[in-house]
Amino acid sequence: MKPKVLVVGSSLRDMGGIVSVIKNIEDSSISELYPMQRVETYITGSVFSRLLIFIQGYLKFWMKLYTFKPDIVHIHMANNGSFYRKSMFLLTARKLFRKSVILHIHAASFDEFYNKFPLQRKYCHYILNQADKLIVLSHTWREYFATIVPENGIEVLYNGVFVKAPLPKTQQAAVNALFLGRLGERKGVYDLLQSIQQLKAKGIHAIFNLAGDGEVNEVKAIVQQYGIEDCVNVLGWINGEQKEKLMQEADFLVLPSYHEGLPMAILEAMNCGLPIISTTVGGIPEVITSGHNGLLIEPGDVHGLTTALTDLITDDEARKKMGSYNREIISERFDINLLMGRLSGIYDALQAKVS
Repeated sequence: MKPKVLVVGSSLRDMGGIVSVIKNIEDSSISELYPMQRVETYITGSVFSRLLIFIQGYLKFWMKLYTFKPDIVHIHMANNGSFYRKSMFLLTARKLFRKSVILHIHAASFDEFYNKFPLQRKYCHYILNQADKLIVLSHTWREYFATIVPENGIEVLYNGVFVKAPLPKTQQAAVNALFLGRLGERKGVYDLLQSIQQLKAKGIHAIFNLAGDGEVNEVKAIVQQYGIEDCVNVLGWINGEQKEKLMQEADFLVLPSYHEGLPMAILEAMNCGLPIISTTVGGIPEVITSGHNGLLIEPGDVHGLTTALTDLITDDEARKKMGSYNREIISERFDINLLMGRLSGIYDALQAKVS
């Protein structure tokens, strides 16, 4: 008998990469192999709405432990409030119900969170060592978490996408660049705006579509301040159909982040045959080889970002080659159904351990 798995994570009505990961796993072949149910514990919104879904989720979690009787609890966790909320689920499952627990770490800057102050560091160390298995998004993060928990308790599982046939390219009058992610400092959107200003001053023209929630009004104000309204569209959050349309129109993705796990936006763009401009953080260098399937810069290097943007905007042939390589890379390494074989192995090993 395959183990029963109870998944704990954000609402699928919410936004962001973690939600995409949970949904992709649920829609993949693994859901046909294992009895799986899910408890939703977070949604973006007011304090009241966040508190309500957390309380409802925690009560539902208790009910599922009694009625569904899972063998494994698979918890999707980030840092900050997510870590503290999910630690309650871990302790309940592990200490009170003796369930096997997986912590699937999506945090982009867990190292900063972990070292914020001594008491938090001790609590994080304790919680992480209560899990039966940590799943991390890259080998870089595995090396980091191996300083906190035994290395044999950590598995690397890349995020994945459903490989799809290429869509016909929508021709645009100008080169079209796409930014997908929460608008704010961590994703490097303010560095990008500085670079766009520099490009305009040099007479290098492209259209930049910025899609994501977060500091939308602040970004719009800076676009106006820099005088780049003619080449920047601040779109706010977009749905799946809008994202598909933007990908089809785009010539490349730019994501100059300061901290990352392994961004779904990069994998989704690669799946659409787009080259990538990003930074040497998190698992990104394990996916993007600078000069081959994209261009990488150091976070905060506005001059380097401007140079990289110039290179891709002005070189149509390079964009096509890099995009073609990205389709191959996705098919070979990041097909969600192939990656689920690895997750299946993790589930089965945990079940064998307690049998």
